[in-house]
Amino acid sequence: MERLNIALIHLDVRHADPERNRAELLRLNRDAASCGAQIIVNTEMAVSGYSFRSPEEVLPFAETKQGTTLQALARIARDAGCYIVLGYAEIEPETGILYNSAAVLGPDGELLLNYRKVTAEARWACPGSPLQDNIIETPWGSVALLICSDTYYALLPRMSALRGADLFIVTANWPGGSLDPREIWQVRAFENGSSLVACNRTGNDRSMECFEAFSCAYDSAGNVLIETSSPCSAICHVELPLVGGRLVTLRERHLSARIPSRYRPIYLDMRYAADMTLYHGLPAPEALAVRCLPGGSADMQRLLSEREKTEDALVVLPLLHTEDAEGLVHMISVSSQMLGSAICFGIGEPRETLRLVCCLPDGTQRERHPGHDDFMLVDLDHARIALVSKEELLHPEAATALAKQGCDIAVVPALHLDRLERAVLGSRSIEQLAIAACGANVSFVCMPPVEHYRWEEKYEEAPEGAVFVVDIEKLRKKHFFDRVDYRLLLQQPEAGACCSDTPKTVAKS
Repeated sequence: MERLNIALIHLDVRHADPERNRAELLRLNRDAASCGAQIIVNTEMAVSGYSFRSPEEVLPFAETKQGTTLQALARIARDAGCYIVLGYAEIEPETGILYNSAAVLGPDGELLLNYRKVTAEARWACPGSPLQDNIIETPWGSVALLICSDTYYALLPRMSALRGADLFIVTANWPGGSLDPREIWQVRAFENGSSLVACNRTGNDRSMECFEAFSCAYDSAGNVLIETSSPCSAICHVELPLVGGRLVTLRERHLSARIPSRYRPIYLDMRYAADMTLYHGLPAPEALAVRCLPGGSADMQRLLSEREKTEDALVVLPLLHTEDAEGLVHMISVSSQMLGSAICFGIGEPRETLRLVCCLPDGTQRERHPGHDDFMLVDLDHARIALVSKEELLHPEAATALAKQGCDIAVVPALHLDRLERAVLGSRSIEQLAIAACGANVSFVCMPPVEHYRWEEKYEEAPEGAVFVVDIEKLRKKHFFDRVDYRLLLQQPEAGACCSDTPKTVAKS
């Protein structure tokens, strides 16, 4: 099978030591080129190091797009006929503005793209525009460039996929810790149907330890190709499969399931919504006990027998199969009234006849058909919830739209949830809402993360399921990342939302 050889330069970056870093960087790039690498990727801020506290601190180490490092790498690219990606601290001569940037050099040594990090370091860097181009065309397909935490917020990689990216290349400076970037990067490849390679680093920086930082690669189905770390500088080679000389992608299949008309609330400016309770007139917040029961309706009798011991306000069941759907709804509705709990579940086949139902303690029911109906918000006594399918939440736009409408918890009844689907759904909490998901095999509840850390999660495979007391008041303080291209994200499919129609110049290898 044809393969695309990509080399990741997992560099031991020394803080504020550009001469040493540059010499090591050039040596490793020459070695990678001599081993046949067709694309060489270097880490974020590879020459300067990463941790700077002010513009004055980073200024002595900043370079222009025509700087010493890029000129030296251009000679290597030209001699070897390969592409080279470099993350560096950039100064714009016309304004003196500093950026965290990544440049792509073509096989002729010419600068093809200079991308500026959108989620830039607040202490010294100017954020790049979300409207900037981050795509290059190669002989193997369209390649999107992203920098480190640009991948944390799902809408930035999604924008790249909508621009036609078959492959994400990520330059990173992401240490090990409470949030493992491997989980995020694997999710971004899977949910967009585009391969992803991420070049991380090793060594000690000024304020971070990166010896357990991983460089990674995932195919378009989210399968692991490499996940590797090193205590010292290393070259990591990965080979991506090609078919007919082109990268394998599931992008168009994945994006064709988007329904942009349902996502329109994502453009709303929520900066004045300091208190979502007042802003949206939401139910008064109180702690809410959520129970997910993987056993489904079979466990309802047991739950009823524990009526004196349970204080669950919300019970989530999986997707249930029955020939008597109305009888099942009636039985669960009676249980809801007896328990005094809202009970949510699904009936039917995913993507076909699926019905999502919420039985309320007052004997009423709310339901929607994901294949036909818009999102539906249900107000309980102390929380606003929404019933969504796991297929709908493969699209981050859905979670953001719900969160901006004041949704506290996205409830996801499912037939089965595998490890990667669990990670995708958990990562949706980054979009500022809790997730309560229940399959026949597993259940979990996730709370939004604090800053750039992993979401809090209660996960259970046991029959008793996951029980989590959700602090609804915390969910009313939402902070949205809004440096995105709303027109691109809300473009209708017939207008070209699944791929970019903009012609690019293809550099010959």
